[in-house]
Amino acid sequence: MSRPRIGLARPRLGDEELQALAETLRSGVLSRGEALTGFEADLARVAGTRSAVGVNSGTSALQIALEALGIGAGDEVITVSYTFIGTLNAIARTGAEPVLIDVAPDSLNLDPARLAEAITERTRAVLVVHLFGRPAPMDAIRASTEPAGLAIVEDACEAIGARWRGRPVGGLGEAGTFGFYPNKPIATGEGGVITLDDTELATRCRQLRNQGLDPATGTRHPTRPGLSTRLSELQAAVGRIQVARLASSLADRERVALRYLERLDGCAGLELPAPAGADCTISWFTFPIRVPDRSARDRVRSRLAERGIETGIYFEPAHRLSPYDRTKLRHALPVTESIGDRGLALPLYPDLAEDDQDRVCEALRDAL
Repeated sequence: MSRPRIGLARPRLGDEELQALAETLRSGVLSRGEALTGFEADLARVAGTRSAVGVNSGTSALQIALEALGIGAGDEVITVSYTFIGTLNAIARTGAEPVLIDVAPDSLNLDPARLAEAITERTRAVLVVHLFGRPAPMDAIRASTEPAGLAIVEDACEAIGARWRGRPVGGLGEAGTFGFYPNKPIATGEGGVITLDDTELATRCRQLRNQGLDPATGTRHPTRPGLSTRLSELQAAVGRIQVARLASSLADRERVALRYLERLDGCAGLELPAPAGADCTISWFTFPIRVPDRSARDRVRSRLAERGIETGIYFEPAHRLSPYDRTKLRHALPVTESIGDRGLALPLYPDLAEDDQDRVCEALRDAL
């Protein structure tokens, strides 16, 4: 008899979510109600910020945060190519131009050494991605952004609960963003949030998510048309349950990651994630590994799939994808190119059983 398939990700859901959904449906309030305001308050506490603005996705959160900062046509926003394409889509939808720089080989986050040389008079912001739940080196990044007067927007969609020098991501720049897709520690199906301290900036975000009008203040955005990107009461109700169990979910994800590190240590032909530094706490989103080359990755993926194990390519570099194959590069991206050919993600979720994880490790060793 064949063994059950092991998926790449699986949300932790239970009776509490069902009850929250039922109560919300019975209330008759499906948009802009108490569940949303409560969920926003929850997320502000998680990020250590004064405000949070719920929206329909992490990509929308990024776009609205950039637009609320006044970024648009003629501006440049520096980010990385080794990221989910939604990062670049959000920049492009504002009318600004993405400028791509390389990542550091150990953290796979934005390389601060490359940041200063990419800044021009058109640069307005740096979109910092905390990739795979590992905080980017914010001190070194700020050393370049502050003298130039640049805003920092954090793409923390994969990193909720991560910390840099004891401070939570999402509260380290002018605006932070989180996403709640089903592969995330908080999974509402779809959804996202903007976290920020500036009250006026929060109002502009609320205006832009609601066709330009903020009902809380009765004000309309003076220059930009709004969107319809509200987070529903149903999603917010589920999110509130999951925020309450976030700490335990992250702890279980870390246990899975540590088991991988232990059981795959010394495996020939395999590079494992770098350990967390003393200045950061990782929020494990997935388990990224590197194999020798693209052909080895294709072979490993195929052989694991034959044994009922799903893997993921996180990520194909964005500058290789349409419509970003002609995106401005300020320098070559050798690390991005290398990781883009060799990177592979293994299953990681809080309820991944040890026996199933042993299956993954055994299959990976055999494939290599």
